[in-house]
Amino acid sequence: MKKRRLKIILLLLGVMPFLSVHSSDIFKCRDAMGRIAFQDSPCHSAEVEEKIAITTELAADDATDVDTVAIPVKTVEAVATKKPVSAQASGKNFAWRISKGKQHGYLMGSIHFGKESMYPLPITILNAFKSADALVVEANVADADQNMLAQMMMSSGVYNDGTTLKTVLDAATWKELNVLSTSIGIPSAMIEGMRPWFASMTLTALALKNIGLDETLGIDQHFLDFAKKEHKPIRELESVKQQLAMLSGLPQKVQIAMLQQTISDVGNAKEYFDTMFKSWQSGNPQALNKIFIDDMKKNAVGEELYRLMITDRNIAMAKGVDTMLRGGCNCFVVVGAGHMGGEMGLIELLQAKGYKTEQL
Repeated sequence: MKKRRLKIILLLLGVMPFLSVHSSDIFKCRDAMGRIAFQDSPCHSAEVEEKIAITTELAADDATDVDTVAIPVKTVEAVATKKPVSAQASGKNFAWRISKGKQHGYLMGSIHFGKESMYPLPITILNAFKSADALVVEANVADADQNMLAQMMMSSGVYNDGTTLKTVLDAATWKELNVLSTSIGIPSAMIEGMRPWFASMTLTALALKNIGLDETLGIDQHFLDFAKKEHKPIRELESVKQQLAMLSGLPQKVQIAMLQQTISDVGNAKEYFDTMFKSWQSGNPQALNKIFIDDMKKNAVGEELYRLMITDRNIAMAKGVDTMLRGGCNCFVVVGAGHMGGEMGLIELLQAKGYKTEQL
């Protein structure tokens, strides 16, 4: 039997750092017109506030309520106490030096959710980062205004016109969604108010947390912390606002297909992550590309999702990297690992622009 693909694992490799579920509390609020909405920050008025605790269980032998589990958070200072390794076991890292004439910089593929075993990073990568003038990421979520971000998520990820997922989905999908959300501790009332893309991302983020992954251990977050410690400038290829606009602008049929695939495949998250992580750890972008992109492109909806979330963004990001390097920046660029491989991946797009790529 063909193994399922967790297509919305794009959250791990391609999109989006800011969609990580940072809190285990959800607040049920009412606006001035009495409409109910759910958000991950307190309501403006305590009188209409109801806090709902999301109590997920870790998919491990010693499964425990997440609210009682202290997930280890790796700080820059803690990493500094460990001796960096010289290279991955294969001798290759998921990082490249890119150069053209006097222009040069570095490109690294990120996993947006990570685990302790990913650290410390090889000394080759750390030295490359330290030699760079600036860090470049997809979106600098570290400096994002949290209140503004919550309001944007409310407006783009949650229905405010009386529509619900129950009215959008067919009866069978809605029933399956209820079973899944209940199993991972999300109240059905909370999920019902979400748009399909946001529900899909939320379920995936929680599934990743349930297998022991943590957004604070993601590669991009690691370098954002490191850049602040080193007082290194941080630049963006995209922005939180741009990413939200892209996701909320996906056609409804694409959003529903994303959610249906998540419902079907979320149980395979651990197996999928382990396979993907081996490709990342061995520095093999083509193998990683094969894991999910080829499968995604096997139907019309998948093709459209691939174009909107991968190809179009790759073209724009390659142009952005080229512009920064031509401007004299020796940049250390960190973007989702899913953007690297394939004919329309960043590596080949930059090579087409005349850059030499040398794997670290």
